[in-house]
Amino acid sequence: MRTFDLIECAEFLKVDRNTAMKLAGTGELPGAKIGRAWVFLEDDVVAFLRKRTQEQSLARLQGMHEQETDARVARAIAKQFTTTDPRRPGRRARALPALPELTI
Repeated sequence: MRTFDLIECAEFLKVDRNTAMKLAGTGELPGAKIGRAWVFLEDDVVAFLRKRTQEQSLARLQGMHEQETDARVARAIAKQFTTTDPRRPGRRARALPALPELTI
């Protein structure tokens, strides 16, 4: 049976280390704190991931996705299209410097 430390577990789940620590601290992600280090069993991490995948897939199939998230994404996209260029009007980007030619 293989074990993961906190960083290995976060890499396996493709999340940040702080996210994995938060999940473990709340008890959502099964693990044990031995001394100062978190230890996770590979089987438990895979079971956690499978459970989350099934829950989210079922919610999407039933149309129970988060309306708030959809609205937030729509606002962010709209903001990108309505935001003006922060540079002063009439200002152009600098020309790239001319590099010397290489002679071999």
